[in-house]
Amino acid sequence: MIKKILVAFLLMCIAGTVFSGDGNVAKVAPAEDYSRTTVTGWTDRKDAVYRPGESMQFHFRILKSGNGIPGNVNVIFACDDGKTWEKPYAVEADRPLTVTASLNKPGFVMVKAQLLTPSGAVAKRKAWNGSMRNIQYGLAGGVAMEQLRQGEAEPADFDEYWRKTKAELAAVPLNVLERKLFKQTGTCDIYDMKIACPGNRPVSGYLSIPRDAKAKSLPIRMRYDGYAVHNIAPASDPDAIVFFVNAHGIENGREKAYYAGLEKGELSNYGFRNEQNEKPETCYFKNMILRDLRALEYAKTLPEWNGKDIEIAGGSQGAFQSVAVTALSPEVTKCDISIPWFCDLGGVNRGRVRGWRPDWKTGLGYYDTVNFAKRVKCPVKIEAGLSDWVCPPSGVWVLYNNLNTPKEMVMYQGWDHATYFGYDSARTAKAEYRSGE
Repeated sequence: MIKKILVAFLLMCIAGTVFSGDGNVAKVAPAEDYSRTTVTGWTDRKDAVYRPGESMQFHFRILKSGNGIPGNVNVIFACDDGKTWEKPYAVEADRPLTVTASLNKPGFVMVKAQLLTPSGAVAKRKAWNGSMRNIQYGLAGGVAMEQLRQGEAEPADFDEYWRKTKAELAAVPLNVLERKLFKQTGTCDIYDMKIACPGNRPVSGYLSIPRDAKAKSLPIRMRYDGYAVHNIAPASDPDAIVFFVNAHGIENGREKAYYAGLEKGELSNYGFRNEQNEKPETCYFKNMILRDLRALEYAKTLPEWNGKDIEIAGGSQGAFQSVAVTALSPEVTKCDISIPWFCDLGGVNRGRVRGWRPDWKTGLGYYDTVNFAKRVKCPVKIEAGLSDWVCPPSGVWVLYNNLNTPKEMVMYQGWDHATYFGYDSARTAKAEYRSGE
Protein backbone atom coordinates (compact mmCIF):
# COMPACT_ATOMS: atom_id res chain seq x y z
CA MET A 1 0.00 0.00 0.00
CA ILE A 2 2.77 2.44 0.96
CA LYS A 3 4.59 1.61 -2.27
CA LYS A 4 1.42 2.43 -4.29
CA ILE A 5 1.03 5.80 -2.53
CA LEU A 6 4.64 6.70 -3.24
CA VAL A 7 4.28 5.77 -6.89
CA ALA A 8 1.10 7.86 -7.19
CA PHE A 9 2.82 10.79 -5.50
CA LEU A 10 5.74 10.62 -7.91
CA LEU A 11 3.42 10.44 -10.90
CA MET A 12 1.52 13.51 -9.70
CA CYS A 13 4.78 15.41 -9.19
CA ILE A 14 5.82 14.57 -12.71
CA ALA A 15 2.45 15.82 -13.92
CA GLY A 16 2.94 19.07 -11.99
CA THR A 17 0.56 18.18 -9.14
CA VAL A 18 1.27 17.84 -5.41
CA PHE A 19 -0.83 17.86 -2.21
CA SER A 20 -0.93 21.12 -0.31
CA GLY A 21 -0.73 21.22 3.48
CA ASP A 22 -4.52 21.30 3.89
CA GLY A 23 -5.04 18.16 1.84
CA ASN A 24 -6.06 19.98 -1.34
CA VAL A 25 -4.33 19.41 -4.67
CA ALA A 26 -2.07 22.28 -5.83
CA LYS A 27 -0.50 22.84 -9.22
CA VAL A 28 3.26 23.40 -9.47
CA ALA A 29 4.50 25.30 -12.50
CA PRO A 30 6.90 23.18 -14.55
CA ALA A 31 10.45 24.44 -14.93
CA GLU A 32 10.84 26.82 -17.85
CA ASP A 33 12.51 25.31 -20.91
CA TYR A 34 15.08 27.82 -22.18
CA SER A 35 16.80 25.50 -24.65
CA ARG A 36 15.47 27.49 -27.63
CA THR A 37 15.48 30.93 -26.03
CA THR A 38 18.03 33.64 -26.77
CA VAL A 39 18.55 37.33 -26.24
CA THR A 40 19.83 39.15 -29.30
CA GLY A 41 20.67 42.75 -30.07
CA TRP A 42 22.17 45.41 -32.32
CA THR A 43 23.29 49.02 -32.22
CA ASP A 44 22.03 51.93 -34.30
CA ARG A 45 25.37 51.99 -36.16
CA LYS A 46 27.03 49.05 -37.82
CA ASP A 47 30.55 50.31 -37.08
CA ALA A 48 29.58 51.19 -33.48
CA VAL A 49 31.60 54.43 -33.65
CA TYR A 50 30.26 57.58 -31.98
CA ARG A 51 31.39 61.11 -31.23
CA PRO A 52 32.15 62.21 -27.65
CA GLY A 53 28.88 62.80 -25.79
CA GLU A 54 26.75 61.42 -28.62
CA SER A 55 23.86 59.14 -27.71
CA MET A 56 24.43 55.44 -28.38
CA GLN A 57 21.39 53.28 -28.94
CA PHE A 58 21.43 49.60 -27.97
CA HIS A 59 18.49 47.42 -29.01
CA PHE A 60 17.57 44.04 -27.50
CA ARG A 61 14.95 41.38 -28.16
CA ILE A 62 14.04 38.05 -26.57
CA LEU A 63 13.52 35.24 -29.07
CA LYS A 64 12.19 31.71 -28.78
CA SER A 65 12.75 29.54 -31.83
CA GLY A 66 13.45 32.76 -33.70
CA ASN A 67 10.19 34.49 -32.73
CA GLY A 68 9.86 37.49 -30.46
CA ILE A 69 8.47 36.83 -26.99
CA PRO A 70 7.86 39.12 -24.01
CA GLY A 71 9.97 38.94 -20.90
CA ASN A 72 12.25 40.77 -18.51
CA VAL A 73 15.96 41.48 -18.74
CA ASN A 74 18.60 42.96 -16.49
CA VAL A 75 20.75 45.42 -18.43
CA ILE A 76 24.32 46.01 -17.20
CA PHE A 77 26.35 49.02 -18.33
CA ALA A 78 30.12 49.48 -17.94
CA CYS A 79 31.96 52.50 -19.33
CA ASP A 80 35.59 53.43 -19.74
CA ASP A 81 35.01 56.57 -17.67
CA GLY A 82 34.59 54.37 -14.59
CA LYS A 83 30.80 54.46 -14.45
CA THR A 84 28.78 51.25 -14.07
CA TRP A 85 25.11 50.64 -13.40
CA GLU A 86 22.37 48.10 -14.05
CA LYS A 87 18.62 48.22 -14.36
CA PRO A 88 15.76 45.77 -15.08
CA TYR A 89 13.55 46.32 -18.12
CA ALA A 90 10.46 44.72 -19.60
CA VAL A 91 10.74 43.62 -23.23
CA GLU A 92 7.71 43.42 -25.52
CA ALA A 93 7.23 40.63 -28.03
CA ASP A 94 6.76 42.76 -31.12
CA ARG A 95 9.35 45.50 -30.70
CA PRO A 96 12.87 45.78 -29.26
CA LEU A 97 13.91 47.30 -26.00
CA THR A 98 16.06 50.39 -26.65
CA VAL A 99 18.50 51.69 -24.04
CA THR A 100 20.89 54.59 -24.45
CA ALA A 101 24.22 55.70 -23.05
CA SER A 102 27.08 58.04 -23.99
CA LEU A 103 30.76 58.61 -23.30
CA ASN A 104 32.70 61.88 -23.31
CA LYS A 105 36.24 60.49 -23.70
CA PRO A 106 38.07 57.89 -25.80
CA GLY A 107 36.91 54.40 -24.92
CA PHE A 108 33.88 52.15 -24.93
CA VAL A 109 30.46 51.71 -23.41
CA MET A 110 29.74 48.01 -22.89
CA VAL A 111 26.15 46.83 -22.44
CA LYS A 112 24.68 43.38 -21.91
CA ALA A 113 21.09 42.26 -21.37
CA GLN A 114 20.48 39.17 -19.23
CA LEU A 115 17.21 37.26 -19.47
CA LEU A 116 15.42 36.95 -16.12
CA THR A 117 13.28 34.07 -14.92
CA PRO A 118 9.87 34.76 -13.34
CA SER A 119 11.59 34.65 -9.93
CA GLY A 120 14.11 37.31 -11.01
CA ALA A 121 17.16 35.06 -11.39
CA VAL A 122 19.31 35.13 -14.52
CA ALA A 123 18.06 32.40 -16.87
CA LYS A 124 20.55 29.78 -18.04
CA ARG A 125 20.77 27.14 -20.73
CA LYS A 126 23.22 24.40 -21.59
CA ALA A 127 26.16 25.39 -23.76
CA TRP A 128 27.96 23.23 -26.32
CA ASN A 129 30.42 21.98 -23.68
CA GLY A 130 27.68 20.96 -21.24
CA SER A 131 28.11 23.91 -18.86
CA MET A 132 25.15 26.11 -17.90
CA ARG A 133 25.63 29.64 -19.20
CA ASN A 134 23.63 32.82 -18.74
CA ILE A 135 21.18 33.67 -21.51
CA GLN A 136 22.42 37.13 -22.38
CA TYR A 137 23.68 39.28 -25.22
CA GLY A 138 26.33 41.97 -25.31
CA LEU A 139 27.00 45.06 -27.39
CA ALA A 140 29.38 48.01 -27.27
CA GLY A 141 29.93 51.43 -28.77
CA GLY A 142 33.25 53.21 -29.08
CA VAL A 143 34.44 56.80 -29.01
CA ALA A 144 37.72 57.99 -30.59
CA MET A 145 39.28 54.55 -30.18
CA GLU A 146 42.34 55.52 -32.23
CA GLN A 147 43.22 57.98 -29.44
CA LEU A 148 43.32 55.32 -26.70
CA ARG A 149 46.69 55.06 -24.99
CA GLN A 150 47.81 52.64 -22.30
CA GLY A 151 46.89 53.43 -18.73
CA GLU A 152 50.41 53.00 -17.31
CA ALA A 153 53.67 53.75 -19.09
CA GLU A 154 55.90 50.81 -19.90
CA PRO A 155 58.88 50.23 -17.56
CA ALA A 156 61.94 52.24 -18.54
CA ASP A 157 64.10 49.11 -18.43
CA PHE A 158 61.68 46.87 -20.33
CA ASP A 159 64.18 45.95 -23.04
CA GLU A 160 67.03 45.48 -20.59
CA TYR A 161 64.91 43.18 -18.44
CA TRP A 162 64.08 40.95 -21.39
CA ARG A 163 67.70 40.97 -22.59
CA LYS A 164 68.76 39.59 -19.20
CA THR A 165 65.84 37.14 -19.10
CA LYS A 166 66.66 35.77 -22.55
CA ALA A 167 70.26 35.38 -21.38
CA GLU A 168 68.94 33.08 -18.63
CA LEU A 169 67.36 30.97 -21.35
CA ALA A 170 70.54 30.88 -23.38
CA ALA A 171 72.47 29.67 -20.32
CA VAL A 172 70.43 26.44 -20.29
CA PRO A 173 71.50 24.13 -23.14
CA LEU A 174 68.89 23.24 -25.73
CA ASN A 175 68.49 19.60 -24.73
CA VAL A 176 65.58 17.45 -25.84
CA LEU A 177 64.50 15.46 -22.80
CA GLU A 178 61.86 13.47 -24.60
CA ARG A 179 60.61 13.09 -28.17
CA LYS A 180 58.17 10.22 -28.05
CA LEU A 181 55.85 9.27 -30.88
CA PHE A 182 52.34 9.99 -29.59
CA LYS A 183 50.17 9.20 -32.60
CA GLN A 184 50.10 9.12 -36.37
CA THR A 185 47.52 10.67 -38.65
CA GLY A 186 47.15 9.92 -42.33
CA THR A 187 49.81 12.51 -43.11
CA CYS A 188 51.67 13.45 -39.93
CA ASP A 189 53.71 12.04 -37.06
CA ILE A 190 52.89 13.68 -33.72
CA TYR A 191 55.43 13.64 -30.91
CA ASP A 192 55.06 14.22 -27.17
CA MET A 193 57.87 16.67 -26.43
CA LYS A 194 59.87 17.75 -23.38
CA ILE A 195 62.75 20.22 -23.73
CA ALA A 196 65.06 21.63 -21.05
CA CYS A 197 64.29 25.19 -19.96
CA PRO A 198 64.92 27.52 -16.99
CA GLY A 199 62.46 27.22 -14.12
CA ASN A 200 60.95 24.25 -12.38
CA ARG A 201 59.37 22.72 -15.49
CA PRO A 202 60.55 21.94 -19.02
CA VAL A 203 58.86 22.84 -22.26
CA SER A 204 56.08 20.36 -22.99
CA GLY A 205 53.76 20.07 -25.93
CA TYR A 206 52.88 18.22 -29.09
CA LEU A 207 55.02 18.54 -32.20
CA SER A 208 53.51 17.50 -35.54
CA ILE A 209 55.69 16.92 -38.61
CA PRO A 210 54.30 15.79 -41.97
CA ARG A 211 55.57 12.32 -42.76
CA ASP A 212 58.27 12.09 -45.42
CA ALA A 213 58.59 15.89 -45.62
CA LYS A 214 61.66 17.02 -47.51
CA ALA A 215 64.41 19.04 -45.88
CA LYS A 216 63.83 22.81 -45.79
CA SER A 217 60.32 22.47 -47.21
CA LEU A 218 57.91 23.52 -44.45
CA PRO A 219 56.88 26.61 -42.46
CA ILE A 220 56.76 26.56 -38.66
CA ARG A 221 53.41 27.21 -37.00
CA MET A 222 53.63 27.75 -33.25
CA ARG A 223 50.41 27.49 -31.22
CA TYR A 224 49.99 28.75 -27.65
CA ASP A 225 47.21 27.83 -25.24
CA GLY A 226 44.59 29.78 -23.29
CA TYR A 227 44.24 30.16 -19.53
CA ALA A 228 43.69 26.65 -18.19
CA VAL A 229 45.30 23.72 -16.44
CA HIS A 230 44.51 20.79 -18.70
CA ASN A 231 45.74 18.33 -21.25
CA ILE A 232 46.15 20.03 -24.62
CA ALA A 233 44.95 18.35 -27.78
CA PRO A 234 47.56 17.89 -30.52
CA ALA A 235 47.18 19.82 -33.75
CA SER A 236 48.51 18.83 -37.17
CA ASP A 237 48.78 20.24 -40.67
CA PRO A 238 49.93 18.29 -43.75
CA ASP A 239 51.68 21.42 -45.01
CA ALA A 240 53.48 22.67 -41.91
CA ILE A 241 55.45 21.88 -38.77
CA VAL A 242 53.03 22.52 -35.89
CA PHE A 243 54.21 22.86 -32.30
CA PHE A 244 51.39 23.28 -29.77
CA VAL A 245 52.98 24.29 -26.48
CA ASN A 246 51.49 23.55 -23.09
CA ALA A 247 51.41 26.79 -21.08
CA HIS A 248 52.79 25.23 -17.89
CA GLY A 249 55.34 22.63 -18.95
CA ILE A 250 53.21 19.94 -17.33
CA GLU A 251 52.84 16.40 -18.62
CA ASN A 252 50.69 15.62 -21.62
CA GLY A 253 48.11 12.85 -21.84
CA ARG A 254 47.65 12.29 -18.13
CA GLU A 255 44.47 11.33 -16.28
CA LYS A 256 41.99 14.06 -15.30
CA ALA A 257 42.92 13.77 -11.62
CA TYR A 258 46.47 14.88 -12.41
CA TYR A 259 45.31 18.18 -13.95
CA ALA A 260 42.61 18.71 -11.31
CA GLY A 261 45.21 18.33 -8.59
CA LEU A 262 47.47 20.94 -10.17
CA GLU A 263 44.55 23.30 -10.72
CA LYS A 264 43.51 23.09 -7.07
CA GLY A 265 47.06 23.11 -5.75
CA GLU A 266 50.28 24.44 -7.25
CA LEU A 267 48.64 26.17 -10.22
CA SER A 268 45.59 27.49 -8.41
CA ASN A 269 44.94 31.10 -9.39
CA TYR A 270 48.22 31.22 -11.27
CA GLY A 271 49.27 34.66 -12.47
CA PHE A 272 46.91 36.41 -10.03
CA ARG A 273 49.05 36.38 -6.90
CA ASN A 274 49.77 39.98 -5.99
CA GLU A 275 52.96 39.23 -4.09
CA GLN A 276 54.44 37.52 -7.17
CA ASN A 277 53.40 40.35 -9.48
CA GLU A 278 55.22 43.05 -7.51
CA LYS A 279 58.45 42.19 -9.36
CA PRO A 280 58.93 40.89 -12.90
CA GLU A 281 61.39 38.24 -11.76
CA THR A 282 58.76 36.49 -9.64
CA CYS A 283 55.80 36.86 -12.02
CA TYR A 284 54.37 33.48 -13.02
CA PHE A 285 54.42 34.38 -16.70
CA LYS A 286 58.20 34.76 -16.85
CA ASN A 287 58.87 31.04 -17.16
CA MET A 288 55.83 30.55 -19.37
CA ILE A 289 57.29 32.93 -21.95
CA LEU A 290 60.75 31.36 -21.64
CA ARG A 291 59.21 27.95 -22.40
CA ASP A 292 57.45 29.48 -25.40
CA LEU A 293 60.72 30.93 -26.69
CA ARG A 294 62.58 27.68 -26.12
CA ALA A 295 59.90 25.75 -28.05
CA LEU A 296 60.38 28.07 -31.04
CA GLU A 297 64.14 27.81 -30.68
CA TYR A 298 63.89 24.04 -30.97
CA ALA A 299 61.45 24.15 -33.90
CA LYS A 300 64.00 26.21 -35.82
CA THR A 301 66.53 23.35 -35.54
CA LEU A 302 64.27 20.90 -37.38
CA PRO A 303 65.65 19.96 -40.78
CA GLU A 304 62.17 20.20 -42.36
CA TRP A 305 61.90 23.96 -41.63
CA ASN A 306 62.25 26.07 -44.76
CA GLY A 307 64.40 28.59 -42.92
CA LYS A 308 62.12 31.58 -43.43
CA ASP A 309 58.41 31.19 -42.51
CA ILE A 310 57.38 31.29 -38.84
CA GLU A 311 53.72 31.83 -37.97
CA ILE A 312 52.56 32.41 -34.40
CA ALA A 313 48.94 32.04 -33.25
CA GLY A 314 46.85 31.82 -30.11
CA GLY A 315 43.70 33.01 -28.40
CA SER A 316 43.21 34.73 -25.05
CA GLN A 317 46.23 33.82 -22.90
CA GLY A 318 47.57 32.18 -26.05
CA ALA A 319 47.34 35.56 -27.80
CA PHE A 320 49.31 37.18 -24.96
CA GLN A 321 52.00 34.53 -25.39
CA SER A 322 51.94 34.91 -29.17
CA VAL A 323 52.55 38.65 -29.07
CA ALA A 324 55.31 38.22 -26.46
CA VAL A 325 57.12 35.57 -28.53
CA THR A 326 56.69 37.62 -31.72
CA ALA A 327 58.11 40.72 -30.02
CA LEU A 328 61.10 38.83 -28.63
CA SER A 329 61.77 36.89 -31.86
CA PRO A 330 62.33 39.27 -34.80
CA GLU A 331 62.49 36.35 -37.24
CA VAL A 332 58.73 35.65 -36.86
CA THR A 333 56.92 36.41 -40.13
CA LYS A 334 53.24 36.39 -39.13
CA CYS A 335 51.14 36.70 -35.97
CA ASP A 336 47.41 35.84 -35.86
CA ILE A 337 45.59 36.28 -32.55
CA SER A 338 42.06 36.27 -31.19
CA ILE A 339 40.41 37.70 -28.06
CA PRO A 340 43.83 38.87 -26.75
CA TRP A 341 44.32 38.84 -22.98
CA PHE A 342 46.55 40.86 -20.65
CA CYS A 343 46.10 44.09 -22.63
CA ASP A 344 46.49 47.49 -20.95
CA LEU A 345 46.70 46.08 -17.44
CA GLY A 346 47.09 49.58 -16.01
CA GLY A 347 43.92 50.80 -17.72
CA VAL A 348 41.98 50.09 -14.54
CA ASN A 349 43.89 52.97 -12.97
CA ARG A 350 42.22 55.26 -15.53
CA GLY A 351 38.71 53.98 -14.84
CA ARG A 352 38.49 51.63 -17.82
CA VAL A 353 36.41 48.47 -17.73
CA ARG A 354 38.43 45.98 -15.72
CA GLY A 355 37.68 42.71 -17.43
CA TRP A 356 39.23 39.62 -15.88
CA ARG A 357 42.83 40.30 -14.93
CA PRO A 358 45.17 40.49 -11.93
CA ASP A 359 45.32 43.61 -9.78
CA TRP A 360 47.76 46.15 -11.18
CA LYS A 361 51.23 45.62 -9.76
CA THR A 362 54.49 47.12 -11.01
CA GLY A 363 55.93 43.82 -12.19
CA LEU A 364 53.07 43.29 -14.63
CA GLY A 365 54.27 46.15 -16.83
CA TYR A 366 56.98 43.82 -18.15
CA TYR A 367 54.30 41.39 -19.38
CA ASP A 368 51.56 43.68 -20.65
CA THR A 369 50.63 42.62 -24.17
CA VAL A 370 50.48 46.25 -25.29
CA ASN A 371 54.14 46.77 -24.39
CA PHE A 372 55.21 43.73 -26.36
CA ALA A 373 53.13 45.04 -29.29
CA LYS A 374 55.45 48.01 -29.82
CA ARG A 375 58.30 45.61 -30.59
CA VAL A 376 56.53 43.39 -33.13
CA LYS A 377 58.08 43.54 -36.60
CA CYS A 378 55.75 41.35 -38.71
CA PRO A 379 52.13 41.70 -39.89
CA VAL A 380 49.49 41.09 -37.22
CA LYS A 381 45.85 40.06 -37.53
CA ILE A 382 43.43 40.39 -34.60
CA GLU A 383 39.89 39.12 -34.03
CA ALA A 384 38.10 40.28 -30.90
CA GLY A 385 34.73 40.87 -29.28
CA LEU A 386 33.19 44.28 -28.80
CA SER A 387 31.45 42.96 -25.69
CA ASP A 388 34.20 40.77 -24.25
CA TRP A 389 33.95 41.13 -20.48
CA VAL A 390 37.16 39.14 -19.98
CA CYS A 391 39.27 41.12 -22.46
CA PRO A 392 37.49 44.48 -22.86
CA PRO A 393 37.66 46.26 -26.24
CA SER A 394 39.57 49.27 -24.88
CA GLY A 395 42.59 47.10 -24.09
CA VAL A 396 42.42 45.43 -27.51
CA TRP A 397 42.38 48.85 -29.13
CA VAL A 398 45.43 49.97 -27.16
CA LEU A 399 47.16 46.84 -28.43
CA TYR A 400 46.16 47.71 -31.99
CA ASN A 401 47.28 51.32 -31.59
CA ASN A 402 50.68 50.23 -30.24
CA LEU A 403 51.44 48.04 -33.25
CA ASN A 404 53.76 49.74 -35.73
CA THR A 405 53.52 47.09 -38.44
CA PRO A 406 50.97 46.19 -41.13
CA LYS A 407 47.92 45.28 -39.07
CA GLU A 408 44.27 44.44 -39.39
CA MET A 409 41.54 43.89 -36.83
CA VAL A 410 37.96 42.67 -36.91
CA MET A 411 35.74 43.30 -33.87
CA TYR A 412 32.38 41.57 -33.56
CA GLN A 413 29.19 42.55 -31.79
CA GLY A 414 27.79 39.53 -29.96
CA TRP A 415 31.21 38.22 -28.95
CA ASP A 416 32.00 37.83 -25.29
CA HIS A 417 35.04 35.67 -24.55
CA ALA A 418 32.93 33.17 -26.45
CA THR A 419 29.96 33.97 -28.65
CA TYR A 420 26.64 34.64 -26.97
CA PHE A 421 23.74 32.26 -27.60
CA GLY A 422 22.04 34.83 -29.85
CA TYR A 423 25.09 35.36 -32.06
CA ASP A 424 24.47 34.92 -35.80
CA SER A 425 27.62 35.18 -37.92
CA ALA A 426 25.61 35.93 -41.05
CA ARG A 427 23.69 38.85 -39.57
CA THR A 428 25.64 40.27 -36.63
CA ALA A 429 27.56 43.48 -37.28
CA LYS A 430 31.33 43.58 -37.32
CA ALA A 431 33.78 46.44 -37.59
CA GLU A 432 36.98 46.08 -39.61
CA TYR A 433 40.12 48.17 -39.29
CA ARG A 434 43.39 48.13 -41.21
CA SER A 435 46.56 50.15 -40.99
CA GLY A 436 46.56 52.97 -43.52
CA GLU A 437 42.75 53.26 -43.56
